[in-house]
Amino acid sequence: MIAAGFLVSLEMEMGTMKNEKNREVKLPQNILQKFQLCLLGIQVILAVILGIKLISMGIAPAKYIFFYAAAIGLICVMTYCALKRKVTTIIVIVLSVLITALLTYGMIAVIRLDHTIRDLSKDARLETVQMSVYVRSDDDASNLADLSGAKIGILKDDHNVDDIMNEIVASTKKKPQNTDYDNIVVLMDALLNGDERAIVVNSAYIDILSEVDGYANIKDEIKELDTISVEVEMEDTEKNNVPYELSSDENTMIVYISGIDMWGAVNARSRSDVNILAVVNTKTGHIQLINTPRDYYIYLPEQKGYDKLTHAGLYGVDSSMSALENLYGIKIDYYIRLNFSGFESVIDTLGGVDVYSQYDFTVDPIKHYTVGYNHLTGLEALAFARERHAFANGDIQRGINQMEVIKAVISRMTSVDALEHYEQLLGDVEDCVMMDIPSNVIYDLVRYQLSSGVSWKIDNYTVTGTGESSYTYSMPDRSCYVMQPDEDKVDEAKKLIEDVLGESK
Repeated sequence: MIAAGFLVSLEMEMGTMKNEKNREVKLPQNILQKFQLCLLGIQVILAVILGIKLISMGIAPAKYIFFYAAAIGLICVMTYCALKRKVTTIIVIVLSVLITALLTYGMIAVIRLDHTIRDLSKDARLETVQMSVYVRSDDDASNLADLSGAKIGILKDDHNVDDIMNEIVASTKKKPQNTDYDNIVVLMDALLNGDERAIVVNSAYIDILSEVDGYANIKDEIKELDTISVEVEMEDTEKNNVPYELSSDENTMIVYISGIDMWGAVNARSRSDVNILAVVNTKTGHIQLINTPRDYYIYLPEQKGYDKLTHAGLYGVDSSMSALENLYGIKIDYYIRLNFSGFESVIDTLGGVDVYSQYDFTVDPIKHYTVGYNHLTGLEALAFARERHAFANGDIQRGINQMEVIKAVISRMTSVDALEHYEQLLGDVEDCVMMDIPSNVIYDLVRYQLSSGVSWKIDNYTVTGTGESSYTYSMPDRSCYVMQPDEDKVDEAKKLIEDVLGESK
């Protein structure tokens, strides 16, 4: 009896130990299954959010959305089936973690892309004017406080001076004596002749003044005491009643590409050194680039006077656009503005670009360029695009070279390799590009590219003219070099624009 009781007791203890052992074995498996179930839930949530974001942006073609939904659905079903069958291995867990990480990265990348695109056009109608206070280089003034009681000259009807004049009053505790001048030349002469101790003017005027006879060394003759940025809003170019002969439709667009002649903030008003129209036909995959030389002597509708095209940039992107609209009889849909510092960084992030050169020439100390394709860094591409003294046709060839660089950048940006630099490119673009192209238009273009796989044909054309000296709206008292338009070349450009706008497959 005792022996039987002992055996029963032993058997019960063994059973208990066996059950505990089984629980010890099952416990890790249960934990893994619960972890995988959590991952499955996260995957579903991330997949739905990402899918909704892609659909709302309209960036992905319908077939891509379908394949995405099918792939995510299949992965989720397979994961669920594995859980039901209690098949949970380290490999399955690793794959689930990887899928979750990819969905997370995709969602963050898409949201950042959308944020960047929207930011580029958020303040598209706002520009800044760099208003500066200048004295003669031999003046002992070192700050605004030293101008107490001084005579200060300003440009007549320039409302952008108010903020910096208030700053002068705050620094000197005294209202200065102001004198109005009709233009920058007489204003600068008043400073140099001692009629005014200081002047207040848009700093971009100093660059254009240095191109005028007698003022080549103006930057050495004056010094800057202070600068502030004044925010101004662009005008609506349609108010200028420009006769539009050629306009885009749903399959076409005309984009003004402006390269400002400065380093720094892309929204600062400055000379427009690059003035290129991109006439785009998405139906045929054709882009026609029309370059207008910076020295082209054309009518500025907003200023109601004739001036060099590059000077139009001093009055804003809207002024440059209305001048080109008037020249070609077109309606420009959008603009893109790029500053030179950004020009370099974008190209360097892309790993350089292959640019075609028509000539052998050297830009010391940067690079020697040979006929044919040259692989260029950002700095080398910038030097290539800015050089004009090495060519007999000067600014004409510079415009041609600028278009070659643009073609190279477009080709590189639309390549698969560009995706490798996605993160850095977004950062570069944010710092150096300003545009008014709506995000939905950009996403439509991306979707079209993905769905059609179109190979873009890019042609370029430069209008020419005859160089001479003439008075301009910006420099009415001094003649400067301008290029009188060749009307036949302008008519040819109009014909090319019309052909692209009217193309169909």
